[in-house]
Amino acid sequence: MDKHEAKPLWECGECGEIHDDEDGARECCMPRVYEMYGCPVCDSVHDDEDAALKCCGPQGIIRCPSCARDYSQAAINHWAVVVAGHCNTCNPFFSVADQFSIEDLYLERSPYGDQSLLR
Repeated sequence: MDKHEAKPLWECGECGEIHDDEDGARECCMPRVYEMYGCPVCDSVHDDEDAALKCCGPQGIIRCPSCARDYSQAAINHWAVVVAGHCNTCNPFFSVADQFSIEDLYLERSPYGDQSLLR
């Protein structure tokens, strides 16, 4: 390169750092990707695989953290614990939004959820 020619440089669009090559500028502040794990039962997201597997317990059993009762996916209380963090046996009060979410999850994912009730 001649000293009378301008040297091409590239600026990172995120942090403004100047790079000698275009690839360096593109890769400078690339978005970070984090690996997460989803519970196979309720699809809630966890940071590690063990937490995802323990979320709803073995074979889809979940324990209410308030009263320690166990519920299978076939019970609407299972989905109450997933959504609201408690079952309706120990605390029968839910927000309207939580109640709708609980009922929707039960109908969608429970092995006994009856879609014909919606027709």
